[in-house]
Amino acid sequence: MPTVTHCEESAVTDGVGGAMPGLVPTEWPQLVGRTYFVAHNIICSERPDVYIEEYGPSETAPQGGTYDEHRVRLHYDGFYMVRAPAPVVG
Repeated sequence: MPTVTHCEESAVTDGVGGAMPGLVPTEWPQLVGRTYFVAHNIICSERPDVYIEEYGPSETAPQGGTYDEHRVRLHYDGFYMVRAPAPVVG
């Protein structure tokens, strides 16, 4: 069972986080290999409207299921480094 954290919509103003106006990120391949804490902060700053499902070293995300435009799945290893697959909305 993954841990779920919610980004704070009120933490960012003037659009969608640190993203360029009109551009809403849906994936973060550049975060693979970064620390969980850094990845979490970047995702929440760019997409304060999402929640993050966190999958640890021995956990895997279920295959298939329902698409959720407000869910980001993030996988990390035993050293709290983001691992593949890259964080993505869905």
